[in-house]
Amino acid sequence: DRLGFHDAFVGEHITDKCENITNSMMFLSSLIPEAKTIKLASGTSNLSHMHPVLVAAQAAMFDHLSQGRFIFGVSPGALTSDAEALGILELDRNKMFAEAIDVILQTWERDPPYDIDLPNNRFKVSTARTQELSLGLGYLAKPYQKPRPEIVGTVVAPFSPGVVHMGRRDFHPLSANFLLSQHLRSHWTNYCKGKAEAGVEPDVSDWRIARTIFVADNDSTAAR
Repeated sequence: DRLGFHDAFVGEHITDKCENITNSMMFLSSLIPEAKTIKLASGTSNLSHMHPVLVAAQAAMFDHLSQGRFIFGVSPGALTSDAEALGILELDRNKMFAEAIDVILQTWERDPPYDIDLPNNRFKVSTARTQELSLGLGYLAKPYQKPRPEIVGTVVAPFSPGVVHMGRRDFHPLSANFLLSQHLRSHWTNYCKGKAEAGVEPDVSDWRIARTIFVADNDSTAAR
């Protein structure tokens, strides 16, 4: 923040001793009063690990706590030991991710009574049977930023077709830091293709390349 960086992405894993932040938004919330300008980004929220209504509500709350200094970084969750611990190792986490992000956006876009039942989506969301709007019951939180925070998705594979989908939906790509440099251009090419299909001019500032910064903190060194 003091060096003038635009944003900082913090990831999450539940079974990794080296990268031991188990919930990125919980950790980032501790930085809100310490960092006054920099945008705080989940890098990423693993959407296969939690029901999308919970993710949507927590992301909306964090966006309010940070007064809009939030970037919503998302991914399916690639760490296999996390998936095994959660009992989803054999499931299609990419499909779960796609279903979850659709539901998250629907909860932010709609007003109660909710009746979210998207085709071929395992997540069904309703508060219609139990809502009592006069008492404030049955509402799902909306973000501070309108219409929503910036959404950033991680990209690992060269020539990833997922980047085309990001471009179509105005999500922004974050190329992984362990991607070989000769494949970076393929991400930008596919992103431009998706933007063109949506009839929108691509902006290079939408694209990020992940870097790990090591910051000396007293006698220890922590990756942030």
